[in-house]
Amino acid sequence: NFCFEQGIDVAYLSTSGRYRGRLENRLAKNALLRQRQQLRVNDPEFCRRNAAAIVAAKIHNMTSMIRQQRRLRAEGDHLIADLEKLLPKVAAAADLEALNGYEGAASKIYFRAFRAALRGEWQFQTRQYHPAPDPVNSLLSFGYTLLHNDVFAAVNIVGLDPYAGTFHRPRLGHAALASDLMEEHRAIVVDRLALTVLNKRIILETDFVPTPDQRFRLTPAALKRFLGMYAQQINESVLYPAQNIRTSYRQVLEWQARQFARVVMDEEPVYLPFRLESSQ
Repeated sequence: NFCFEQGIDVAYLSTSGRYRGRLENRLAKNALLRQRQQLRVNDPEFCRRNAAAIVAAKIHNMTSMIRQQRRLRAEGDHLIADLEKLLPKVAAAADLEALNGYEGAASKIYFRAFRAALRGEWQFQTRQYHPAPDPVNSLLSFGYTLLHNDVFAAVNIVGLDPYAGTFHRPRLGHAALASDLMEEHRAIVVDRLALTVLNKRIILETDFVPTPDQRFRLTPAALKRFLGMYAQQINESVLYPAQNIRTSYRQVLEWQARQFARVVMDEEPVYLPFRLESSQ
């Protein structure tokens, strides 16, 4: 009753952070936000401008990840240079199709670095999914699913429509905005975690069990270890430049969703994704 009287909406999350539902005031303030969001995501220039910012930040965070991998050395510098050559093209991209092409090219370069940073005899050549053909790709897909869930929760906490995005186009059942806002975090949250658990042998080859549909799943014990490591990673302290304070990645997800909401409401001109400096 207090929340209703004060006009406060309440988002319900599970103890693991999964979005469960929302209690809204009958005059919910997010109605205007969602109405405005629907108008903006149908504006090609709005989508292009903000999608370009998302792709540029994803590339930036890819380079930060590569710089943190001491094993790469000269090879890493070469790959970083190739990634940085894409940034002017991203800024000048005419439409979402061009941005998708540059994002795909960046991912191919980046996963060469990921493969080089991977120790042991893991059979990983490049990023593949639907279905993931090897344990490493399977682990990455699972990690991205966890991250997508956390971004989905953050978007719902803010009151945005998670299905109306700018970079990823709408399709049935796909939370496009959650996919948009997770792009800047993929490398620095999930990929870094995957390299840690695989290179430090926290997760072993024997922890993966093939399934009848030619996929791989973690054993219950390995799943518990990975979920625990993911929880540590998402709650890790990181510098948030926009406020010059240290906070958790999980809090960053919500603050970035709020930043996108301000762009939707014309309070800020363009979305400013989270960028990790390589020293962090």
